[in-house]
Amino acid sequence: MSASLPFLSVIVPAFNRPDGLKALLAALEDQSYPPYRFEVLVCDDGSTPPLAERVGIKDCPFSVRFLRDTNQGPATARNRGIREARGSIVAFTDDDCLPEPTWLETIAEAMRDAALYAVHGPVKSAVPPIDPFVHSLNTKREDGVATANLAVRREMLLAVGGFDETFAAPYFEDFDLAKRLEAAYGPIAWRDDLIVQHPHRVVPFQKAFQTAGFYRYLPYMQRKHPGFWPKAMAGVRKRSLAKAVLVLIGLAPLAGAPWSLAIAWIGLFAWQATRLQDLLKRLVAYNVAVPVQDQLAFVFFGWAVDFARWSAYISGKGMQAKPAPAEELVLE
Repeated sequence: MSASLPFLSVIVPAFNRPDGLKALLAALEDQSYPPYRFEVLVCDDGSTPPLAERVGIKDCPFSVRFLRDTNQGPATARNRGIREARGSIVAFTDDDCLPEPTWLETIAEAMRDAALYAVHGPVKSAVPPIDPFVHSLNTKREDGVATANLAVRREMLLAVGGFDETFAAPYFEDFDLAKRLEAAYGPIAWRDDLIVQHPHRVVPFQKAFQTAGFYRYLPYMQRKHPGFWPKAMAGVRKRSLAKAVLVLIGLAPLAGAPWSLAIAWIGLFAWQATRLQDLLKRLVAYNVAVPVQDQLAFVFFGWAVDFARWSAYISGKGMQAKPAPAEELVLE
């Protein structure tokens, strides 16, 4: 019976999260699927020090391989995993995720249908994303495909060229892959019982500035897939335009109205304080605490995050596709 089970390759792009990776590997040890019928490829995207040195692997019941490259983003890391994978089916998840014990078994069961080339399922967090304080992920079928919980036949991945390595940050590369796969092979199947947990984490406010640059990949995504426009970005645009009006008011002293600068700043801070009040209500509802210094930073500098995101989007207008790697994805 076990000989008829497909061999699966679990690909995990990882970067500087050894504790999360340890938890993921522990969750994979609890899988109901036979450990000799799957492997795990940890694609270390330039962590310092290397994850292989920080995550001890002792008496692991399944094969674990660490593939290390320079920091080029999860798209490039996953492509390395696809090239190295021995399984006919590739399962993707992330180093901050915890697949349910039946995850691999459900993938193998679904893939018994020869007409099915890919399957995805829900990603669940106990706390919803609360931007910019809480990072988490809750996905439903209508939300699209997330590589935190996706399995694809390796042959089809290779046929569409894998992930587009132009996406050098963890942003849009999974949506892009899904759209290209569906254009070639039809809709990706959904399973309600294919579940991956995504524990939430509180992130420092300054992280919002670090991730603002991800928005520069949106214009490139829109050129590839016209009409694509994430809901979150629509809110950023509205807030940025409104706050730009306040900034213009603040420039009025140049026209001889010295009081306008104070009005502009008071307006910005009042706006941010109101937004913070709404966010705190949500945080309290989920029993999540945010340091006071991060709350104050949001009031005084939260408006700048919206500008940073919108500016990144504008700067990405001229982004060109990254040349195909010299080592093409080939079927072996």
